[in-house]
Amino acid sequence: MATTAPLDDEVIDLEPTQTLSLNQDGSIDPLETMVARPVVARGSMSSLSGELDLLRRRRLAASALLLGGMYGLLFFWNLRIVTTEATYVWLLLLVRSLLAFGIATALISPIQLSTRAVRALEGALFGGLILLLMISQYNINLTLMERNDVAGVISFIKNGVIQMVLMMFLYGTFIPNKPGTAAKVIFTMAAVPMLGWAFLTERPDLARATEGLFSVEQKGSNLVYMSIAASMAVFGAMVLNGLRVQLHEARKFGQYRLLRKIGAGGMGEVHLAEHQLLKRPCALKLIRNESGSDPTAVARFAREVQAAAQLAHPNTIQIYDYGHTDDGTFYYVMEFLRGLSLADLITRYGALSAGRTIYLFRQVCSGLAEAHALGLVHRDLKPANVFVAIQGGETDVAKVLDFGLVKLKDDAGGEQLTKDFTVSGTPQFMSPEQVEGSRTLDNRSDIYSLGVMLYHTLTGQPPFDGDTAFAVMMSQARDIAVAPSKIVTNIPADLERVVMKCMEKKAADRYQDVKELRDALEQCASAGEWNGHKADAWWEDKKMFAPQAPEPSEQDVA
Repeated sequence: MATTAPLDDEVIDLEPTQTLSLNQDGSIDPLETMVARPVVARGSMSSLSGELDLLRRRRLAASALLLGGMYGLLFFWNLRIVTTEATYVWLLLLVRSLLAFGIATALISPIQLSTRAVRALEGALFGGLILLLMISQYNINLTLMERNDVAGVISFIKNGVIQMVLMMFLYGTFIPNKPGTAAKVIFTMAAVPMLGWAFLTERPDLARATEGLFSVEQKGSNLVYMSIAASMAVFGAMVLNGLRVQLHEARKFGQYRLLRKIGAGGMGEVHLAEHQLLKRPCALKLIRNESGSDPTAVARFAREVQAAAQLAHPNTIQIYDYGHTDDGTFYYVMEFLRGLSLADLITRYGALSAGRTIYLFRQVCSGLAEAHALGLVHRDLKPANVFVAIQGGETDVAKVLDFGLVKLKDDAGGEQLTKDFTVSGTPQFMSPEQVEGSRTLDNRSDIYSLGVMLYHTLTGQPPFDGDTAFAVMMSQARDIAVAPSKIVTNIPADLERVVMKCMEKKAADRYQDVKELRDALEQCASAGEWNGHKADAWWEDKKMFAPQAPEPSEQDVA
């Protein structure tokens, strides 16, 4: 199975004892190299089906007990009547009661039942009881008609209608279903008595008896009442299903209501959400852990998000909240941004000018300075993880995103939690020490990635590329990049020196912290060529600045 993600969106995590295994197309085989980690949540509503399975089993068991008890009581009540017909009624009531109690026993037992098995028991319960009811209706009414007992027939039909209406309401209100499914079942229930009565009217020997009982007026009246009862049952199912979904949403994500999906990438899926009390828009990112009960995975996720939540710098994405649902879907809530990722900006409009590049990367350095001061190494810096936002009336506000691979320096607990992820990052932006799987990554690894990003931003292409992730990683470890001025001729020499120093293979030869890099960028001659006014004009020219304009592509979550 080959990975199809592009290299600039590809995040590689390898076990230390494994080697890179390549497919025929040159891509890394994830079955050989990928280790257990949070993966993309494939559909944020998937846990609702799990909840419905459990709820259906419980509600079906309750329905079976209720119906079993009802038919049991009717059985004992009818024991007082001693006739040939009554004996037949006793037998059918007893069978119905035993059927319902038998199904209830299977549902209450600790036996594991699949969704299909529970659905089969549901069909057996309601289908079996309806079938037995119609057999009873047909045979008893047939006997009463042969005796010309009109009052008895009317009474017995009424009894059957009441039982059928009860089952329709029970199914609509007790058994969790989508409205469409509930409607199909309930209206089928309503049609069954009509078919039973139609069979009786087809008997030539009963023509005289059925002439009054099943006149157009009588059949029309029965049809109207059964239709009304079925419609009410379906409406009840629709209302309860809507409330059930709303309750699920409220429980699943706490105070946050999902509005729409706004992005997806190699590590997650993001939805525009709203805090239901504050009415504040936010971005809710979902990451599913396939082994949701794995305490190590849970602890690692919590540690990473808590680390990112410590950051308060305006050039870093703000984390509001995090949690996980019963089905193993992890989520965290962050500020919602309007604008473009740096990757999208380059893809749509080409390489950036020297002045604008410096303007944005000075902000990136400022945001990372706080993270590095707290001992956090990002490990996955790339254009997709820097967002160029419109925020607070300002444009070209750089935001550092996605601390999903963040590593805490000098953290013994973190080492235990991340020891199986010794090679982590995106190949085109990984530092040589990341490629080598170093356990002592520090701030200078992020500085190398910043150098690659600067190169990419100024030229429109990364310094190292290849047909496979392995080839790119090998280039990062051993090759010297072509000077960016050989690709784009107008890149200033002083800025080029900054870029190349960031990309030195030895960490000791690079800038030693991001503040030093920021100072070097500020000293470049082009540092004053871009400012907030020029940024405003650029966004307005691209029709992305006006509030009424459609929002540009939102947060990239690769």
